Amino acid sequence: MNVQLSPRSDRFEGPGDAGGFGGRRTIRVWIVAAAIVGMLSWTVARRLSARPDMGRPSAFAQAVDLSPLSRVAVHSEGRLKSFDSFADQMTRYVSGPHRVNGQSAAFTYFDLMFRPDRYERADVVFVKSKPLRMLIAQRLSGRLDGARLARFERTGLLSPEVLLGDHEVHGLLVRLSRDAVRTAKHVEQIETALHVRTPALLTENLRVIPPAGAGASAMTPWTGIAMLGVPPPRAPADAAHGADPHAGHDHPPGVEHDHPVGAATPIPGMDPAQQAALADAWRDFSQGWAAEDAARVNAAAARLDVLLHEVNPALYPARERLAWESRYFQMNNFTWVWLIYFASVALLLMGIVYRWRPARLAGVGFFMLAFGLHTASLALRWYVSGRWPNSNMFEAVTTAAWFGGAFALLFEPLARRSPMRGLFYLTSSAASMTALMAADFLPLQLNPSIGNKMPVLHDVWLYIHTNVIIFSYVLIAMAAGTATLYLLWRLGGGRPDYAKAGGVAMLLASSGAKAAPGGGMKKGRAAEIAERRASAGEVFDGATMILMELSFVLLWAGTVMGAIWADHSWGRPWGWDPKEVFALATFAIYAILIHVRIKVRDKGLWTAWLAILGCAVMIFNWTVINFVITGLHSYA
Repeated sequence: MNVQLSPRSDRFEGPGDAGGFGGRRTIRVWIVAAAIVGMLSWTVARRLSARPDMGRPSAFAQAVDLSPLSRVAVHSEGRLKSFDSFADQMTRYVSGPHRVNGQSAAFTYFDLMFRPDRYERADVVFVKSKPLRMLIAQRLSGRLDGARLARFERTGLLSPEVLLGDHEVHGLLVRLSRDAVRTAKHVEQIETALHVRTPALLTENLRVIPPAGAGASAMTPWTGIAMLGVPPPRAPADAAHGADPHAGHDHPPGVEHDHPVGAATPIPGMDPAQQAALADAWRDFSQGWAAEDAARVNAAAARLDVLLHEVNPALYPARERLAWESRYFQMNNFTWVWLIYFASVALLLMGIVYRWRPARLAGVGFFMLAFGLHTASLALRWYVSGRWPNSNMFEAVTTAAWFGGAFALLFEPLARRSPMRGLFYLTSSAASMTALMAADFLPLQLNPSIGNKMPVLHDVWLYIHTNVIIFSYVLIAMAAGTATLYLLWRLGGGRPDYAKAGGVAMLLASSGAKAAPGGGMKKGRAAEIAERRASAGEVFDGATMILMELSFVLLWAGTVMGAIWADHSWGRPWGWDPKEVFALATFAIYAILIHVRIKVRDKGLWTAWLAILGCAVMIFNWTVINFVITGLHSYA
């Protein structure tokens, strides 16, 4: 897009405020618009189609209807989850962000449980560490099909047979597991994946039977499906694992061990007839699955849904909540909304640069649509989790982006008559697009699973300190956006203009508001700003200053609140934890900016560079500190 902002005039070069278009610039803009639509269409088509390297669902997988089980609750990690949410979390341990054969997580969960032999030679175990993938690939070079090896290096997926049965790979993993500092955790991730996929563990963790009897309460643990005593639907010679006695086990072939078959155990408080009915339904479900009888599986799933709710209706979660939780995960946590934010960014950018009113209005429309869906996803997660979503990294990032959208909605009406009109929508859309893209493409780092809060987070300061800090973070990101626009304008030959009266004063004067007495802006300056059209440099610098001033105040307040919370939780207000150190560093950059802007001549340029530097430190604090360096605030 050939964007030119006039350095020799007091306004943007463009078609004017009337919105008329003609000539070569019209063609360029429509070419850009067509490219945006084409890119969006291609991306959506790619996302809606099954990944070619992961295969497509079998006829049996397509015929099975597991929707009744979306209303079934599973007791896991101290929380009652919908089965779809639980299955999504468990299968991520095995295959990471990939869908096995294009199947749903729920189908894969049961298929691993009932037909583990189908996956022994299939590439379904995810190796997260890319350096470890390279080391494994070197050991397998020349002994594994070249295309399969290349696919492994790209996707990280390899079969249990290779990981457990290849002596060179097994020896490598044993050696790396001894390095507790650098590589042991990567080997542990593989071992976890191999263990989680086993039928025994999948069955044991399927705690779907609520506590029964008069003494049952919300604090009573739920019972696993294994207590029904229904043996796995395999050959009598080895009922625990099927025809292959080692299928689904995380040990090398040749290791002898027993395969006990479970027996029915009376469930405390449950009517024996009710337990027998549940056992019959589960038996039909498992045997139908092994026989690939979709009709039998579907009928048994519907029976299980009804019978499990009847065990203790008073303690069972509402069907609506479980169904909405399942839909939330089926909709991929709404992270695809970044596509709509992307369209908003492109259109708003054209509307601001070219002063093309239809593009700006369309961009605002896309922003409203994206923000509405973003709000719906936040509200839905709040509803199903029973708490405000800010307790893990996924929630912090997506909620921070939402705060940016809420700020733009509140602030844009103040800027509707000023040259800053649309800039807050633009920078908020860019920040939200980036945040949701990260959540969409980095599901391992930003795990969307809903869990309980850590004990230390059960405090009112979680909602005060954390929300204030992440709000300041999104404003820092938005300030970096306007600072980038300023630098691009200067790169194109723009004059060293800056907001001489300050960002807020410029906004108030341009929008017709009167300066407050003693507010630091003389009436002559206010009238001058209101009467003339500000240059692009003044507009971008003014918007940057508004965002940086607000983020500075919030960052300071959030840091002080964090010290209060730390003193309340850990017995000391400050401990030089890595997160605390870099939070202080981010604040220091903005403190420096305030003083540097007073002293330097090229105020706009210094402000822009420091805004971008502050954003870089904030991102470092939010990524490297959280995931690489171990500390009280980290996820390392």
